Order: sequence, then structure tokens, then C-alpha cells
Amino acid sequence: MGYTNSPLVSYTQISPNRNSPRNQPISKITIHHMAGIMSVEQFGNLVANPAREMSANYAIGNDGRIGLFCPEGDRSWCSSDAWNDNRSITIEVSNNVYGEPWSISNEAYESLIKLCVDICKRNGISKLEFTGNKNGSLTYHYMFAATACPATWIKNHTQEICDKVNAQLSAVSFNPAPPVQNAQFNVGDLVKINSGARYYTGGAIPTWVSQSNWYISSINGDRAVLGKNEQGDKDIQSPINISNITLVKQVITTTTPTGTIKSFDKGTIIYDDNGTKSGVIDVAGKYTIIEEKTENFVKYGKLKSGLGWVVLERLKRTFDINNKDNVKELQMTLANKGFDCGSADGIMSDKTINAMFQSLCELWLQIK
Repeated sequence: MGYTNSPLVSYTQISPNRNSPRNQPISKITIHHMAGIMSVEQFGNLVANPAREMSANYAIGNDGRIGLFCPEGDRSWCSSDAWNDNRSITIEVSNNVYGEPWSISNEAYESLIKLCVDICKRNGISKLEFTGNKNGSLTYHYMFAATACPATWIKNHTQEICDKVNAQLSAVSFNPAPPVQNAQFNVGDLVKINSGARYYTGGAIPTWVSQSNWYISSINGDRAVLGKNEQGDKDIQSPINISNITLVKQVITTTTPTGTIKSFDKGTIIYDDNGTKSGVIDVAGKYTIIEEKTENFVKYGKLKSGLGWVVLERLKRTFDINNKDNVKELQMTLANKGFDCGSADGIMSDKTINAMFQSLCELWLQIK
């Protein structure tokens, strides 16, 4: 996803105590209390110290000013829990008195509401909802650690905070910006990790990870997040540069809002999400298709019943020698099969033509 930061910020001091980038899309807000009366500058000095090992995406001073201390694209160290911090925008709010109920000023409270509304609008959170556990879009620190944070005042205002934020969200047309994608890959594509690759953050990739194929769970520019493996029994959610992966199977998925009615014969094969045969249609008739996807030039439709996918159409492949994307795909395929065609630059060079000719000769010899 293309992350942005709040325009409400009047002070910025980025803390070293963070992980860059976060490995999950933003779906939650976590509100904390500072257990002290601070300005944004004082809080900034606090989280600038690596020995503190804590930070927050935003902090609100006692005067209501808002500071940025961890960009929204990064995970803050705030909730004592990586699962929550990777999914959440964390906010520390100054108190205006010491001790219970650790209340906050009117100025800080108004800024908190405005900031929550802004975060929801920019990140596609349609409703701020407190469920009492980690499943809600509003979470608290005490859900993940033995702490009283946030203190009594904020806890007592939980429903009011949700109501105020949701009233402003419902008053505007809600249309979050789409994620920034990459033309070379799609969410859902199956890819393999290139030899010598490292994670997006520079960390080493374990051998068991590099030897498996992975489905892409999200893409933002040159950053792809690897989710489930091909077998579906592991989910790593780890970011990697797209230059370090190679396409194994392309998946293009579209959704039909109202559903499409199609007729199928008895015995039509049903496939699961991984493309494995899982059964057949028992009764010939009309069925509703709620989603479509194309893999390796076969268009599949998802049955509304939830049984799985069926083949809708087998597409014809065309190749345009003047299309750089087509040529680049050819070069990558040849390289994967061991033919030297140079770099995958989309240019039909003599080296590429020679590699293509060699592959055709090898195929002819195999057929013969």
C-alpha cells in the first residue's frame, strides 16, 4: 500500500526505535496515555533515545499539537506486540493531571478525534470499532501486555471516541485510494526467490524460505510481501524487493459485484484456491460466479456456493515482438530454463533471438 502521513502534524522527530517497513496493511488504531504531562518536543526527546526501546507513530501534546515520530509506513514499538503494531497506527496522548483517572485536556481530546478521522480516511478504515479484544479496529495496550494503559479516563470515553470519529466518517464519501501496484506482478501471483536474495530490509533469508515458492499478499512499488507458501501450510508475511523474485504462476483476479450466471454440465471439475482438483459439479444447471481470475491463460470463476473454482474460458496467448513486457517475459522464461539471453530488458537483441532459437532446437530434438 502507498502510505502517507497526517497533514495535521506540526512537529516531526523520527525515532530510531521502529521497524521499516511495517509488514501488514494498516487496519487499526491504538490509543495510549503518556502517564505524564508532555509537549510533543518532550515526547520526541524521549523516543529519540535508543535505550528507551519505544516509540509511537504519533503523539499529542497537552496543548493539542500533533507530532510525528514514526512514519505510517513503519511499525512503531508501542504496544509490546509486533502483531498489533504492524497493523496499527499508535497514538500517545499527554495527560493534563498526574494520577487517576489520568485525564487529558480538551485540546488534546479534540486533536485525538481529528487525527483518528484522518487516519481512517487515508487508510481505508470505514469504521472505528471497539470489540474489547484485538479484533476491533480500535485496540488498547492492555490487550497485549500487563499494563493499565490507557488509564481510566480514556477507557471511559471509548464509546464516545468511536461515535465522534464514525459520525465524521459517515458524513463524507468514503473512497480510499487503491494500493500502488507493480505492472510486473499482481497480488496472488506465485513467485520464487532468486538466488542470493535478501529481505527488503536487508535481512538474510532462511534456506527453507528461499527453497519454497510463495504467493504475493501485497505490493507497493518495488516492495512485495510474501504471504502463504505454495502448499498453503505456512504464512511468513515478509517483504522483498521485486527484483529478487521470479514469476512462477500469474494470477489476475477480478470481482463481479452482482454475480454472473453461468451454465455448467454435470461432472465439471471444481478446483480449490491452489488450483488442485477438489471435486465435480453433481447437478447440471445454472450457477452464480462471484469472482474471476486468470492463471496461465485459463480464466476461472468462483462459485457463490463456496465449493471452489471452475474453468470459464481457455484464452489464446499472443506474443508481440514490439511489446517490451512480452519480450521481458520471454527473456525471464528463457533464463529460468537455463538459456543465456542477457538481461531481461525487454529488447529483442541478437542474444535473445539466439537463446530463443536454441530453446526451439532443444524442443524439436525432444519431440524427434
